[in-house]
Amino acid sequence: MASEHGPEYLETELLIPDVPRLVHRYPSSLPTPSLHARWIEEEGLSLAFIEIGDVAMHVETTDDDVAWHLHADGHDGPLLEGTPWNDKTTTALLLWMEEFAAKVHSCIEMIDEDIFDAIDLFEAGATSAPISSVGFDPREWATFTKKDFQVFSVAAPGQAEPQIWTGAGEAWHLHDEERDGDAELIWTAPGADDHIHLGAVIVSPETGLAATFANPGVDWDEIGMSETDAMDWLLREHRNCVWASTIHDAVTEEVLKMLAGFTKPVVSPHR
Repeated sequence: MASEHGPEYLETELLIPDVPRLVHRYPSSLPTPSLHARWIEEEGLSLAFIEIGDVAMHVETTDDDVAWHLHADGHDGPLLEGTPWNDKTTTALLLWMEEFAAKVHSCIEMIDEDIFDAIDLFEAGATSAPISSVGFDPREWATFTKKDFQVFSVAAPGQAEPQIWTGAGEAWHLHDEERDGDAELIWTAPGADDHIHLGAVIVSPETGLAATFANPGVDWDEIGMSETDAMDWLLREHRNCVWASTIHDAVTEEVLKMLAGFTKPVVSPHR
């Protein structure tokens, strides 16, 4: 999606009302952190990942509590006892962190859903994704002001690949929660409830490259698609998921930088 004038950007409009400015500031003596966050629907839990140099802070926030811990050498490193900073810096960091984590927890669920809605529009070829009033009570929608609508722009990581399953029945991919990036190709025959596993895409931990593997014993005539075409379909699905995940993480990081006080809100010009 790059042009002769440079990379194309994707603009996501998000509704972020009632977000007050931070009272406590991030300590200027520390390096600017990398920020990530996740919403865990089943637990009503938000996770904030704050990477400060080679120290990673993990923050878990619920409606009732905030808990945190530190890792040395990145997010997968060993747990740290105490902090590597002096008392003044640690106190300032924790005051900022508690405010930041509370702001993330208050809006991450809605933001997460809206970012995925925006990605659906980007997948269809749009470069701007305004938020929809569908799903809001008209009276609630009328209470939002112009400053509640903000826009976040990120560079487009290429384009999604068109996907049509041309075989019989229905097919989808299922990600392996234990192995990030790996996924299986699942298929159901027309009118059937049971499903079978046709193959998998596996990402090499050494090279980061993806490869597909078809399961033995599959009747590809019944599937209505050749093994080669089915595995190509799965590989495109994998690439589309990576594309969507890249956009999701980039937009989320831009939102977090604003919530953390590192960037100023950009009010949507579309309202």
